[in-house]
Amino acid sequence: MKKITILFLLFVLTKTGYAQLNPMGSIYYQNQYIANPAMAGLEQGWELNAAYKAQWTAIEGAPKMQVLSATHGSQNKKVGFGLLLFNDVAGVVQRTSVKASYAYHLPLNDRGTFIDFGLSAGFMDESANTGKVIGDQGDGSIGNFNDRPLYIDADFGMALRSGGLTIQAALPNLKRFIDDDAIRNVVDRSLFMAAVSYKIQNRDGKLTSIEPKVAFRSIENYKSLVDAGANFVFNEDKLVLNAMYHSSGSITFGAGTTYRHKLGIMAQYTTNTKDLQGYANGEFEIALKYNFR
Repeated sequence: MKKITILFLLFVLTKTGYAQLNPMGSIYYQNQYIANPAMAGLEQGWELNAAYKAQWTAIEGAPKMQVLSATHGSQNKKVGFGLLLFNDVAGVVQRTSVKASYAYHLPLNDRGTFIDFGLSAGFMDESANTGKVIGDQGDGSIGNFNDRPLYIDADFGMALRSGGLTIQAALPNLKRFIDDDAIRNVVDRSLFMAAVSYKIQNRDGKLTSIEPKVAFRSIENYKSLVDAGANFVFNEDKLVLNAMYHSSGSITFGAGTTYRHKLGIMAQYTTNTKDLQGYANGEFEIALKYNFR
């Protein structure tokens, strides 16, 4: 029973940490709202996003993540709303979270400069599938884990947009930030995110735009991480290529396209971190985006 308990805890702790070390690749360009509630409703009208990420597919019970989001921007582009559903499964453990967001985009001038504020609030449910447990399914550790109540939490984000420049920062897991949340004291929890990017437009050539980006992520009980890369758009949005290097030693690269300026699809692959190279294959992600504008 002791061995079963140890293995169960390792699934819980390492899965959470790894998800923070290598987040969904679509947070950098295709759906920034996932990481920062201030990015909800930047454009007028509705937009839907969905993404699926599979990690270590060669290993049975490897982590899988799914994200579904809907955002809406008001006609005056000052108010945004968002709804985010996140689900991930690794081994016997499943986490599902639902958050609603409100964003206010404050115009500073008539030349397209905004300060954005966003707040998300919702709940997370964690459970262990006893049917997948190999061993004593009546282990008290599993029962205690499943008996925990819904976890209520919130996120806060800000951004400054001026022309092609975007500077943003977000504080996820505000409950942990405000007080010592011992009930869910897991390792490698995301504490802070900041990013700066600059989109360079080129309307005359086949290369429509280049957007380099640098991001900083602070993670509890782990060294801070830096991500650096760029997004390239060709022929308006017919071809999109991007790459992002993570200081953990992994690289994310992807390719995608947009159909009639409405339906976007992006496929990305992330190599393993230095510590995991040689033990398992990398991660594959597919992301879809549709706007009703």
